[in-house]
Amino acid sequence: MAALTKFPGPRGGWLLGSLPALRKDILGFFSTCQREYGDAAYFRVGQRKSMLLSHPDDIEQVLVTDNKQFIKNFALSFFLRPLLGNGLLINEGDNWLRQRRLIQPTFAKPRLEFYTQAMVELTDRMLTTWRSGEERDLAREMMQLTMGIAGKTLLGVDVGDRYREVVVCLEGVMRDFLARFRAPIPIPYWLPTPGNWWLKRTIRRLDAVLQQMIDERRAAIEGKGELRGDFLSLLISARDENDGKPLSNQQLRDEVMTMFLAGHETTANALSWTWYLLGQNPVEQQRVRDEVDQVLQGRLPTIADVPRLPFCDRVIREAMRLYPPAYVVGRRCAEDCTIGEHFVPAMTNVLMSQWVVQRDERWFPEPDVFLPDRWTAEFSHSLPKYAYFPFGGGPRACIGKEFAMLEGTLILATMAQRIELSLVDPEPMPILPAITLRPEKPMEMRVNLQT
Repeated sequence: MAALTKFPGPRGGWLLGSLPALRKDILGFFSTCQREYGDAAYFRVGQRKSMLLSHPDDIEQVLVTDNKQFIKNFALSFFLRPLLGNGLLINEGDNWLRQRRLIQPTFAKPRLEFYTQAMVELTDRMLTTWRSGEERDLAREMMQLTMGIAGKTLLGVDVGDRYREVVVCLEGVMRDFLARFRAPIPIPYWLPTPGNWWLKRTIRRLDAVLQQMIDERRAAIEGKGELRGDFLSLLISARDENDGKPLSNQQLRDEVMTMFLAGHETTANALSWTWYLLGQNPVEQQRVRDEVDQVLQGRLPTIADVPRLPFCDRVIREAMRLYPPAYVVGRRCAEDCTIGEHFVPAMTNVLMSQWVVQRDERWFPEPDVFLPDRWTAEFSHSLPKYAYFPFGGGPRACIGKEFAMLEGTLILATMAQRIELSLVDPEPMPILPAITLRPEKPMEMRVNLQT
């Protein structure tokens, strides 16, 4: 083995380190680190030690091989805990493992068929309100659609007009996350500042909407015995494997908040960027429609059709390669350790960016070009395992991966057989890398109904 080396990387300023560069353009900063300093770049954010890993082998070591040496990174645990509490995304150790085992059955394959009917029906219902020639903000439409699907499949309720309240609160939380992330000194949430008061009020508004939906589902279960296969029903009826107790109200709130928000936000962004790319590439959009028409023959898709829609699958995979909803994964090493040939001091934030790795020409020829046809079986098998990781990896990989891919394919197929979409503005869409990778402005697209 070669001698251990310390990481090269940008030095930044003496006080703030690389924070100004991150504030200005976090995606550009990550890309520059990889291009100028290689697959392991060390930098400071204020006084926090950080590094960016960009080689699939090193990423696999962190997420899989040595995953027990790492905990969640500072940004995720510090900035999102007020919103998500001790939900599955943030929790650690034995408590996390118990949560994972409790929730896993709700995403097992036999359950997925239960969810697919709502995915297709709500998409079809949305399309009945669209008219040829009108312009729609695709990002907003996809957010409303996937939120409705999350409400129906995960909570067993109709979101309805509550969508507007959730969106207002969620967009505010996104802006707050960015502001705190960019601040030179993290402001503790217990301080009585105007920003903290505002955030607490906003989270209370979200909690109220969510509690209303939980109460509706609980009343249906207790009053009518409607114990269906939705996520919330299973959580309400679940019992701890050790003491047989049900989840506390706080545990229920944290898990539902995590799954409801994560379950619609990431899928909405993936679909928005998918349609954005198809709007730029009308030939590929026509190929999607041709495949859908050939397979479905005018009927709505079902779960059985998904394996027969390989081009739809490739389009979604390629869209998530170029615009991964989760654009960076972070861990923190609890003790001094080595990753590959590199020494990593204890408590260093170890960052791994899907945005960087999935646009690396070593793994993806013509990395900035939308090429769904690259996703042949041979190509997929030849890739290093962590050259493509839109759902993270290892024991903490996204629990809803199969759900999300199924939802994306069914929504794409349902929409493609009914409409054609073209971009109103041909200029590149600016990107907002907040908690997820969002369009920074409305994604206006023109609708053309297909006959």
